Amino acid sequence: MLRNSLITILLLSTGVRSFSQDKLTDNRIASATLKTSWGAKVTANNCWREYPRPTMQRSNWSNLNGYWTYSITDSEATTMGASQGQILVPFPIESQLSGVQRSLGPKEALWYKTQFDVNKLKSSERCLLNFGAVDWKAEVFVNGKPVGAHVGGYDNFFLDITDALKQEQRNVLEVKVTDPTDRGINPHGKQVLNPGNIFYTPSSGIWQTVWLENVPQDRIEGLKITPDIDKQQVTVAVRGINTSGNDNVELIIKKDGKEVTKVSGPMNVPLIAKMKNAALWSPETPILYDVVVKLKSKAGITDEVSSYFGMRKVSVGEDAAGHKRIFLNNKYLFNLGVLDQGFWPDGLMTPPSDEAIQFDLQAMKAMGFNTVRKHIKVEPERWYYYADKLGMLVWQDFVNPPNALPEGSKPEFEREVKATMDQLYNHPSVVTWVLFNERWGAYDQKRLTSWVKQYDPTRLVNGHSGELLYVNDRLRAPSTEPWIESDIADIHAYPYPRKIDNDFGKIQVLGEFGGVTVSTPGHQWNDLDTWGYTTQSPEAFIKVYRGMLDSLKSLEKMGLSAAIYTQPFDVETEENGVVTYDRAVIKMPFDTMSKINSLLVLGNLNGEKSTLLASLKNIDVHDNDNRYEEYLTQFRNGNHDSAFVRRLILMAMRKNDKQPINDLSAAYLKNLKSPDSYANLMFILNFTNSSDNPGFAFLTRDSAIAKDVVGAFRYKGMVRKFISAEIINPALKKGGQVDWEAIHQTVVQKYGEDGGEYVWGKAMTYSIDHKSWSKMGEYYKKYYKTALPHSEYHINNVSWMVFENVDDTSILRFALTAVKYNMENFSDGGADLDTYANIYYRLGEKEEALKWERKALEKSPHDEEIKAALRKMEQGLPTWPTPDSTKN
Repeated sequence: MLRNSLITILLLSTGVRSFSQDKLTDNRIASATLKTSWGAKVTANNCWREYPRPTMQRSNWSNLNGYWTYSITDSEATTMGASQGQILVPFPIESQLSGVQRSLGPKEALWYKTQFDVNKLKSSERCLLNFGAVDWKAEVFVNGKPVGAHVGGYDNFFLDITDALKQEQRNVLEVKVTDPTDRGINPHGKQVLNPGNIFYTPSSGIWQTVWLENVPQDRIEGLKITPDIDKQQVTVAVRGINTSGNDNVELIIKKDGKEVTKVSGPMNVPLIAKMKNAALWSPETPILYDVVVKLKSKAGITDEVSSYFGMRKVSVGEDAAGHKRIFLNNKYLFNLGVLDQGFWPDGLMTPPSDEAIQFDLQAMKAMGFNTVRKHIKVEPERWYYYADKLGMLVWQDFVNPPNALPEGSKPEFEREVKATMDQLYNHPSVVTWVLFNERWGAYDQKRLTSWVKQYDPTRLVNGHSGELLYVNDRLRAPSTEPWIESDIADIHAYPYPRKIDNDFGKIQVLGEFGGVTVSTPGHQWNDLDTWGYTTQSPEAFIKVYRGMLDSLKSLEKMGLSAAIYTQPFDVETEENGVVTYDRAVIKMPFDTMSKINSLLVLGNLNGEKSTLLASLKNIDVHDNDNRYEEYLTQFRNGNHDSAFVRRLILMAMRKNDKQPINDLSAAYLKNLKSPDSYANLMFILNFTNSSDNPGFAFLTRDSAIAKDVVGAFRYKGMVRKFISAEIINPALKKGGQVDWEAIHQTVVQKYGEDGGEYVWGKAMTYSIDHKSWSKMGEYYKKYYKTALPHSEYHINNVSWMVFENVDDTSILRFALTAVKYNMENFSDGGADLDTYANIYYRLGEKEEALKWERKALEKSPHDEEIKAALRKMEQGLPTWPTPDSTKN
């Protein structure tokens, strides 16, 4: 165990004796203002009015979207308590469009409340309450009575609420939601509590449509539609409730409004309809057949739903050279796609409108792609409906389990995988299931891949996309048996495509490549923090992309059957999309990209280009950092517009031009309209590069406000940066004995006791580095006297160094207190128990030491060092380094 390394002490999340201390900010989240044109039009009266389940649609329904009241309580609370305001359903609480924009902690519950009327029910009718999706656990109450619960953040569900209803008066609906995001057993995808880089803001609570349906007692509850182009037939399994046993199901299949065929038979028995000379569904000809399903009894029609399907087949084929290929309708079709995350700046996981969904899919097809890899998210069903209508092939990722795979996460993942397959089965656009991505939470790959193939043999299974990940042509981690049981061999290569060294006789695909950043000022989620695998100018982007497609064309000749480009739209700090996050600016003209893509894919949009794309603007290729001097001159000539100055400050920071920063900062601060907003304070925090910058005085004028808005951790980070740069580092450069007491006194006078605590921590690590153990013990005690709840350093690792190297019993006694705090608040397996036991042993308290060391071994039964320490304690031998022990 690496307990003696300073590096090990400083790293809080790696190594045997490491743990992940929460550095969560408070419940405020980034007050993002970036908005789409659709989000700007959203109101309580127009938000998501469309019927949400197009594969099984009823005419008799009522929409419950709109303003509900909400409150936040402890997760264990059993009642909602007083309302804390209104929330716009179905937008997640963290989103702008919810009207709240607040994070939900893992130990909190989000309560919703609304009232509704029901149409008078007949004696043979039931009332169903439907939810498109709630992330993650939902408990539902009607008129104070519990009517059911559901677990799973991405699948729809319904509850029969008939028995809890009051027919002649308003009914009260309450929903309690808990969502651990990335701190529980739940599949959470790209949602994390501390977003950044390739991970995004969570979407907690109700995030898809809520609706009511009055249905017959005997009714249709589900359809499973399986086309077979080889047998020229379609099988429709109608699942439902048939209490009499005499009801009959009738299927009417239509094309363009005209009846094609009709079949009938009993409920819950698959019905087969012949489809001779059927028109086939494909990206070029996305032809859909409509289905009307009627449940009939002697008294007439008791229930009726409508659906649709496409006649298509997905299979593994082989070309003349013996390469395995993706076949659609028994013909090879190269799948050229984009990695689509499905996030929005105003609605997060919830698209702002139905029209916005159509825009995204039409934009991707206008770029010249025929495939979408839906990345680690399951969309509302209307997204797949438009993919079906437009003719986009969909590779559907399952939402990954937590990387650490805590107890209970595996069965939950498998339950949600099955729910995803059941929910999306009828969509012809979905052609491939993607089980795992880049080893995130991957386990039992052989078993699970086989299970998915067996459960749905009508689609391809990509058992592990990017199991082999190459960045700048270097493999991140090898795998001895990649893609086991999979139909597909899938590598990721960033930024440039590369050959698969061994496809193991499977279909070769490049599951991800690209990630090219082209910055677009004014359309960024966070102009302080953008990310991509490579950054290019707009002109260079076209050349680089053309080179990538030339490579793909060469790789296709060597067996490549598919490639997925990252990505169609910017997402939060990932600024590597073809279109900006607000869906406003194109970084490469669609006609240009489509022409390049025609090297591999023929055919773009079906019919004329949609008017939805008309609002897009091409990027200004001349507006970049090369205009820095020009803009600086404009500033000196009096242009002090706030947005202009902000951009100029960022240019100066990128060019490391420190001289004009103070003047620019002063001008920016002078014109602020909302000085204490999160966005402004974060920006000031970032451009404040010294204590004489005007931003520093601005932030410290009322440090309580700054700490509250940006978070105490970030605020302290700024202060500590200046303490190091302006006081500690100059003292260290002088050489000789470092007077930490004098440094401490200077810092406390200027920055207060928080700064003084930071000095003791630096003194402690400096002493470790110089092996000044008596001084290290002294500073250890001074630092941890106040720093235990928010230590920058790994408490247990530092305390182990005290145990090994410090003789002072008062310091050792204090170390017991520190390690005990660590055990109670940041469980470290058996490691902290081991440290605790060893300190007792060094203090001469053998019985207490043995008691705790045995507990350590119970916690970590395979830890050889704990076993060895226990044997030494039992034999009365030292467990700390001695002159003799260091020789071994």
